[in-house]
Amino acid sequence: MKKSILFAGFVLAVAGIFFTIKFQKPIAHSADFEAYLNPSHLKNAENALAAQIGFWEKKLASQPENFVYQSKVAGGYSAWFKLTGEVEKLHQSDSILQNINQRYPNQVGTLQALASNAVTRHSFAEAEGLMRQALTLGEQKHASSLMLTDVLMERGNFSDASMLMRDLDARSHFDYLIREMKMLDQRGKLPEAIEQMEKALALARTSGSKDLLNWALSNLADMYGHDGRIQKSYDTYLEALANNPADLHSLKGIAWVAFSHDKNTAEARRILGFLKIIHSVPDYDLLLSDIATFENKPEEATAFSQSFIQKASNPDYGNMYKAYLGNLKASNMEHADEALAIATDEIAERPHPMSYVLLAWAVFQKGDKQAALDIIQKHVMNQTQEPEALYHSGVILAGTGNKKEAKKYLEEALDASYELGPVATQEIREDLRRL
Repeated sequence: MKKSILFAGFVLAVAGIFFTIKFQKPIAHSADFEAYLNPSHLKNAENALAAQIGFWEKKLASQPENFVYQSKVAGGYSAWFKLTGEVEKLHQSDSILQNINQRYPNQVGTLQALASNAVTRHSFAEAEGLMRQALTLGEQKHASSLMLTDVLMERGNFSDASMLMRDLDARSHFDYLIREMKMLDQRGKLPEAIEQMEKALALARTSGSKDLLNWALSNLADMYGHDGRIQKSYDTYLEALANNPADLHSLKGIAWVAFSHDKNTAEARRILGFLKIIHSVPDYDLLLSDIATFENKPEEATAFSQSFIQKASNPDYGNMYKAYLGNLKASNMEHADEALAIATDEIAERPHPMSYVLLAWAVFQKGDKQAALDIIQKHVMNQTQEPEALYHSGVILAGTGNKKEAKKYLEEALDASYELGPVATQEIREDLRRL
């Protein structure tokens, strides 16, 4: 009798788990964001920015050698790229700034602008050199220190970044708080990082800057999602869109909520289809490929993946999509050599633990499992809590016979299933079953 009761309880528990997974209450509702699926929002933002750029272009036309007007135009072109994805504008911005730097060397503002563009292009080594040069000049030292901190964190030099942070004053200011948030997040202290970001948001609300507020809201929404607070993440994306209806990042975030949490692939596809029409960047094809894979449509998944590779391989993008390209190629053993070459370049540019994850994964796919293990033990394990790093480390550990440690890493990755997405989550569960 006791066994029957226990068995019945077990069946009910399993059924409850199945019900939770299968019939999880959806969060994304089209009525909440339908008004933002309108190209006029982006068009209005483009018109406003075009008017600003046109104002400075007109000034520059009357005084072609005026470096202040040149700087304003360069800044406008960089902002245009970030708004529209038209990468040629970023290169035009760089060209103008390089010209100014040649004519008027050692101008801190110009070096900072060049470094900002270099970060956008993921040319982090170049950005570090520019910011170190700016710091030696002594002007605007606080701003240069903050920018160098960003670059050092991207390049995996966390000790030097921490030292710079310790030397900074104004620790309650927005710019300091967001660097502290990044540092805490890198250390795997996500709740503490969110607390700092919430403090930064409070400051952004009183700043009077809609751009600053939108940046804070959309980034905090991402972080809530990483912390498993999906409803809070979704609500914050909606607040960001209410503040700026042209916030395409938040629309993409809502598409991820629809896909990863709700498993509503039709709604996710609808949002991404809209974004693809109005914003010509490769990113959306990568997510659509993941959705097609989840829907068991391999031919469509391959088509989206190939579309992404073709677009992202455009040399004009520089290093922006190298890590994504490397991961795609590393997933196919036939392209493991290409993945290895990309990973080697990434480490030269960005010797961050995530670049070493890519290297280890490429080496593992080529069949050198021990070398892959050596890489993650030296450069990845205990140095990042990124879900992708946990997942790949778990697979490599399993492949080298370290089953107990592999289980630990894979289970930690599974805890981040929302961030990794349904496809990776299914793969992790299969890997755990095989242990």
